[in-house]
Amino acid sequence: MRPRQAVAVTASMATLLLTASAMAPVAIADAARGPLATFNCAGSINVNVHPVNGAVDGKSAGNFRCATPDESFPAQLTISGSVTGSGGLFFETRTTDSLKRTDTGQALQFTIDRRFDRDTTAASGNATERGASGQARDSGTGTFGTGTNLVTFVITNNYMLDITT
Repeated sequence: MRPRQAVAVTASMATLLLTASAMAPVAIADAARGPLATFNCAGSINVNVHPVNGAVDGKSAGNFRCATPDESFPAQLTISGSVTGSGGLFFETRTTDSLKRTDTGQALQFTIDRRFDRDTTAASGNATERGASGQARDSGTGTFGTGTNLVTFVITNNYMLDITT
């Protein structure tokens, strides 16, 4: 090997070592954090939107279930937040939800932005719901009904919630 080639090879090896050592802490940190857990839930939800004061509250119905790749379990979803935007036929919300396993009592919280759409300004009709955040996404269809200063969305068809922790 000529001197000029030896310097080039040594410089390349030094660059490779520096790159590898710079990446090692990231790989170690990710390994220490462990794998992500995913929960897939289905059932139905009832959500009350209070247009006058901007409050949002709701919960899952008794048929709510979640699953991981290893197990399936009954759960309860509690929804609490506020209206962030609205129009004649929609409400946008931000809620901090709690998902609780009813068999063990374990719970986790997550924030999600949802949009509730209704098909008419009448007192009742069809509704759709969809939401997303960095940690969760959901969607479903159902109906809505109005009361005094209240719109209740009953999302019973194809409601699905996916959460990654």
